[in-house]
Amino acid sequence: MALTRLRRQASRVFNAIAEPLAVLPADFYTVLGLVGALLFLYSVRYGALVASFFLALSGLLDALDGAVARKRGEAGPRGAFLDSMLDRVADTVYALGFYWLGYPGEAVILFLGAALITSYARARYEAAIGKSMEGIGLLERADRLVAQIIVLLVQASLGMWIAKALYWLLVVLAWATVAQRLARGYRALPRTIGN
Repeated sequence: MALTRLRRQASRVFNAIAEPLAVLPADFYTVLGLVGALLFLYSVRYGALVASFFLALSGLLDALDGAVARKRGEAGPRGAFLDSMLDRVADTVYALGFYWLGYPGEAVILFLGAALITSYARARYEAAIGKSMEGIGLLERADRLVAQIIVLLVQASLGMWIAKALYWLLVVLAWATVAQRLARGYRALPRTIGN
């Protein structure tokens, strides 16, 4: 699949970038990713183009923490827990930013809900079965970030009405991802303990 290949290539790039940055602990970059999200929220007052830059910065920092953790040998449950929690806070901050930019409240809530449920489904599945749910669904977290950046760039260049239509499309794709993860989990998980 093209998205899977793209994710692998992006992973190699982030691993290369992480090499010189591994002088600092991975948790530093995890927290910095949240700072980037807060900068995005602040930047919406300056318009979609500036906001898209800070959204990209936040996403970049979020991707770096895992690569730095692997380089430093710090990848483990505590870092994963912190990363997951702060990612959910950042997702909420992103939603508030889109609302402040003028996107319909219903669309923002639906998109945020799908994002949170998608992440929750992954956590529950992986805790229950011990296997990753990565790659299941149309819009994983990194995909959602890239898609939201594109929406902001469309708003800055083509106008708000096209950006709103594109955002509604993202809502549909995000809920399709929820459905995909629900179906995978329901089929893959045993009905009872011990099966």
